[in-house]
Amino acid sequence: MIRNIINKAILFARNRCNNFILPTLILLNLLSIQQALAGSIEQKISGDTHNKKVLISQVIEHKALDSTTKGIIDALENAGFKRDVNIDIRIESAQGSPALASQIASKFVSQNPDVVVGVGTISAQSFVKYAADRKVKLVFSSITDPLAANLVQNLDKPGNNTSGVSNFVDLEPQIKLFKRLQPKLKRLGILYNPGEINSVSIVRKLEKLCGQFNLNLVKQIATKTADVPQAATKLVNQSDAIFISNDNTALSALQSIIRAANNVAVPVYVSDTDAVELGALAALGPNQYQLGLQTGKIILRSFKGEDLGKMPVEFPDKTDLYINLEAAAIANVSIPENIRKEATKIIEKSSGS
Repeated sequence: MIRNIINKAILFARNRCNNFILPTLILLNLLSIQQALAGSIEQKISGDTHNKKVLISQVIEHKALDSTTKGIIDALENAGFKRDVNIDIRIESAQGSPALASQIASKFVSQNPDVVVGVGTISAQSFVKYAADRKVKLVFSSITDPLAANLVQNLDKPGNNTSGVSNFVDLEPQIKLFKRLQPKLKRLGILYNPGEINSVSIVRKLEKLCGQFNLNLVKQIATKTADVPQAATKLVNQSDAIFISNDNTALSALQSIIRAANNVAVPVYVSDTDAVELGALAALGPNQYQLGLQTGKIILRSFKGEDLGKMPVEFPDKTDLYINLEAAAIANVSIPENIRKEATKIIEKSSGS
């Protein structure tokens, strides 16, 4: 096509004044070179002749997982993959429903993607059978316990055409932080959905850990977001503090938990730093956006032909401490100066306040 245009332009130039011939030929050659270079760059980025297709199923929409998904997309774009140019990225939310997650997975697999991504345990689990049958390559993100969720066979050699990033960080430093902020803390409340394997795993770990810190773990179940406000009201009246750790049902309705807790001056702690600006008092946990960036890098390695099943599952590179001073004031919790100095970020006022 370009060659035809150039030939026609040369013929046109020959029929015109010689003064126009040289500039015309120079311009056309420059345009030809520019297009050739652009094509060469795009081919180098993609690594083959077809555009990539990455289909993302996100278990539910809330700030932490939204940040993870954004990190995934940014990692791909930083590597030269531009949406609607040389990569097709689609995102769908399962709205916390295993049935809807299953429907999304079936639809995505039928579209022959290069990679499917499960953000959150339920969404990732919906792809397991397809990945095991080698119908898709599965990369997961923000999964608390990939082994308990049966996503992988081994953390070092995952198998199942699958790998990804866990958001789990050690619970003990988090409990120590709560005790430093509330030395008289005795009753730690946790609201969780027993249908989320990630949450069940956290509760089991906390049951063992709380005994070491002379804490009574007060458990309250909410199986859907509509149940959260009532469950939260009950829980805050039985607890000295609330801890929401990686439960997507609770996180998607976090502000209703915070409102219930604020009414009785009970602090809310979270494991996701993104949730602190919404009104939680503190979080010692991973940056969900960074988890997304880590996940994106695994996808890029897959594009280059690496076997996902041989890529070790990754965990957060580090933890950050976020403190919300407004939330602390509402809960009558004084933030010691040494903890302020340790903080990665101090938030003066909650968003939407």
